[in-house]
Amino acid sequence: MTTGTSAVCDLGPVGLLEGREMVRVTPYGWPPLLIYRVDGEIYATADTCTHATASLSEGELEGHTIVCPVHWAEFDIRTGRALCFPATQSLETYVVSVDDGRICVRRKGSDEQ
Repeated sequence: MTTGTSAVCDLGPVGLLEGREMVRVTPYGWPPLLIYRVDGEIYATADTCTHATASLSEGELEGHTIVCPVHWAEFDIRTGRALCFPATQSLETYVVSVDDGRICVRRKGSDEQ
């Protein structure tokens, strides 16, 4: 694992998602993250709902939509966009790469969606 000052964070082996759709990780120096595998693609978002500060890892994943367990706010895991009330603020998303069988993420630059 890398420290929080690094631009890239190693979240662990791809096998971490084996048999699961999503896994909460808490890398040192980073906020809690949620990684997902949907249709063979891996995505990463913040784990904390922007509305009620609940852990999204306790919610339901429906396709590319994560549903908050508290007030049922929904977010698109590809873009972070809030899809319904009560959430109005987007969820932070991260750029994911798989390097030598390990899941790595980095924060998006201002020019990335």
